[in-house]
Amino acid sequence: MTHKKSAMPDINPWYNIPLEDYERHMSHYMVGQAALLNRLTKKYLDEIKPVTAIFLGISGGNGLEHIDNSITKTVYGIDINPEYLNTANKRYGDSIGSLRLLNLDIVKHSETICQADFIWAALILEYTGVDKVLEFSNNNLHKDGHLVVSIQSNNSQQTVTNTGIETIKKAGELFSLVDPENLLSKAAENGYRLIANEENILPGRKSIKSFHFMPVS
Repeated sequence: MTHKKSAMPDINPWYNIPLEDYERHMSHYMVGQAALLNRLTKKYLDEIKPVTAIFLGISGGNGLEHIDNSITKTVYGIDINPEYLNTANKRYGDSIGSLRLLNLDIVKHSETICQADFIWAALILEYTGVDKVLEFSNNNLHKDGHLVVSIQSNNSQQTVTNTGIETIKKAGELFSLVDPENLLSKAAENGYRLIANEENILPGRKSIKSFHFMPVS
């Protein structure tokens, strides 16, 4: 089921990037982010075993095939582009009966939706900023919940890898690298402790750095 809030498609470049183009870019052999994020989604679902999970920037639902309905009873997928959510619903709406897809821009809307055991924020802070994701998490994460954040490190490579897909370049208008030290500092200020982190190197020499937080008891 998809709930939609009013949006202004002429403002945010993500409204003008077709999901097919985005997924082709993420799966390109020089990018490799789709496969990595899929593996990380499975890893964290297996480790955390959340009853309620929120996926920020769900796009077409990459990784949702790893949801175990006997463990995770409610799944929220949030994205700014309603067409992405429509595709996610077509792909997973039947297999995940609890799937709730919300058309939200968390830069503007950080209200409480639920108290989740797991919030997965993969490659979204570059477009929303650290503060907005932490604000959303403060309002929607259970006191014993898990916040996992993944950010991109360019390692001296260009921000948007040239895969020949022109529309994806529009994302560069919003993209801003996240400083890991700033992320850790702001997370601590917001009452989170780091319990694990990892770095995965991508084919084009960029990397994805993942940080696993829990609220301070």
